[in-house]
Amino acid sequence: MTWPFAWLTTVTRKGPLGWGLASLACFILFLVLTFPFGLLQHRLLTEFNRTSGWEIRAADWSVGLPAAIEWRDLVLTGPATGAISVGAARVAIGVFQAILGQVMVEYAIQLPGVAQSEVGRATGSLTGASWSLQGPMAVKGHLQQMDLATVLKPYVSRGTIQGDFVHRWDTTQAAFNGEGTVRAEITDLVVERIAPSAPANSSLTFNQIHAVLACHDGGCDVTDLKGDGVDGSFSAQGHITLRQPLQQSLLDLTVTVIPGAGFSQKAASLSLPPFQPGAPLTFKLVGPIMQARVAL
Repeated sequence: MTWPFAWLTTVTRKGPLGWGLASLACFILFLVLTFPFGLLQHRLLTEFNRTSGWEIRAADWSVGLPAAIEWRDLVLTGPATGAISVGAARVAIGVFQAILGQVMVEYAIQLPGVAQSEVGRATGSLTGASWSLQGPMAVKGHLQQMDLATVLKPYVSRGTIQGDFVHRWDTTQAAFNGEGTVRAEITDLVVERIAPSAPANSSLTFNQIHAVLACHDGGCDVTDLKGDGVDGSFSAQGHITLRQPLQQSLLDLTVTVIPGAGFSQKAASLSLPPFQPGAPLTFKLVGPIMQARVAL
């Protein structure tokens, strides 16, 4: 047999292994040429918009090898935040799972303006029982030194996050009703706009924050949340009832604060009771995330 490409002729001369490699190469080529990548990339963006409540737009997209979709210069717009720029995103399709009618998508997201490829990056996978996106679904991911100031402006002016998450759900119910875990480490964090009427100098600074959440049945149990910095230290436990959009989720947290001298000076501007530096104070933090109120 004469192959249209010289390298295929060379490979097939190596016996059964060569024929296997040649067949695989032809299959991948056929997949790239015939797979409806345009419909898939539109479906992925539409599902993200529907489930997250965020609008996502991409300046351009292309097909990557062996079977992937690559977007460039994306912009995400949330209901209570400004536009978030994403330099590039890539999803790679599991070929063998696709043959069986299953979904196996590995994704990578890179923030713009990052020189090192392993910094400012989120990676993970999405799996499902079928391409109709019906039935059991699972998503997992890893955050590698993501710049929070890029994604949470104007509420955060500095900080990086690293962590892992996993979530499983059935599409017969809302994704919030699934179960999963979130583990995160935040370093060098500066939080702005602590309260709507707070003055410009009311930001809070933390050297490190550690968080562990266990999510199930439409909510997340905050099993471990603690931080420390120049403004003092805190720990919290409680429950978050998830709402869409996420900014409307309801807090029910018990917070213990050991204020530093700096935080004691800022307490009055935040409508908080007087704090004695070094003296623990416990209070409740309740209500929507963006409009939480303090209850003693």
